[in-house]
Amino acid sequence: MNKIIKRLTLGLATVAMLGGALTSLPATAQAAKSYKVTETTGTDGTHYFTVDGKHYTPAQFAAWEASFPKDGYDIAHLKAKKTKNRRSIKVTGKVKISNTNLAKQHKATYVRIKTYKGNQYAKLTKSKTFSKTIEAPKAKTVTVQPGYYRTVKKQGKIVKHFHVWGAKKKTTVKAYK
Repeated sequence: MNKIIKRLTLGLATVAMLGGALTSLPATAQAAKSYKVTETTGTDGTHYFTVDGKHYTPAQFAAWEASFPKDGYDIAHLKAKKTKNRRSIKVTGKVKISNTNLAKQHKATYVRIKTYKGNQYAKLTKSKTFSKTIEAPKAKTVTVQPGYYRTVKKQGKIVKHFHVWGAKKKTTVKAYK
């Protein structure tokens, strides 16, 4: 009897999964709220959006859409200053959480620092601060983005990929005083 019940349950679960009715989520994942959005042009030529039955003009819809944070982390207190030898720059700053739900999905552990010479990476401390000295004598601006590394096996080799997990922040390099 138990074998029949197990087979029946397994068969129903397989049919449901193939039919798309069953979805499995990890216990820590939270389902994001979904909205029904339609874009309509009226008979008089006016353009509007409908979100769950509520009408918005294009400007109102853009403001509504912008109200949702898209990044989990943000850069604060970003400074870039030339060192005494004037051949390198020191970049310092702090990473702050801007959206706790996105930040819970994955922790930012590194920042990517981009100059005219390419990308450099700095590890974040426990207090989410970073500091890195980069050889770039002609650097005028520096762009920083928080993120994390993920190791991926690609064609038999282990490769590290940097995943961006926050907004870019750009600053100009200050002269040494």
